[in-house]
Amino acid sequence: MSAFDVMKQTNQLNWHTLLVGFECGWCKKKNLIAYAETCLMQTGNEIDSDLITIASGEEIPEDELVSIGSHFLEVQGHPMSQEAKNESIEKWRFAHLVWLLQCHVSDEEKISLLQELYAQFGFPDDMASCSIYSSNGVDPLVAAGHVVESLSRRLKLL
Repeated sequence: MSAFDVMKQTNQLNWHTLLVGFECGWCKKKNLIAYAETCLMQTGNEIDSDLITIASGEEIPEDELVSIGSHFLEVQGHPMSQEAKNESIEKWRFAHLVWLLQCHVSDEEKISLLQELYAQFGFPDDMASCSIYSSNGVDPLVAAGHVVESLSRRLKLL
């Protein structure tokens, strides 16, 4: 399982989360293409040229694919606002933490990965207890579980 799989299982995949995830390296070009194909199958008679381009985008450079996806969002009336980007990042943070807590590695390795996630997401305040340098005595993995619960409630995910 991966953070992408968690996003999929919790129905958090949409154009905002996919584009943010793609730009951050959390999902791949094939994921954008597959999502565009799914959207095309669900649209019925209204076929969007941006969706067609993305669905056939194997040879399109990555930056151009992001640009086309952003254009599609604008045309649909849902541009990538800072608020949408921040919410997408929080959803990815949730997915990464869920993945981490469920992965089948030692607690020591989980804690090491947790430190990387803490840094990757910019040292968010609600993850301070996840740090091995925290002085509050809380197990970092227990703290990560609390962050997952909090994000789940705040983002209305589970």
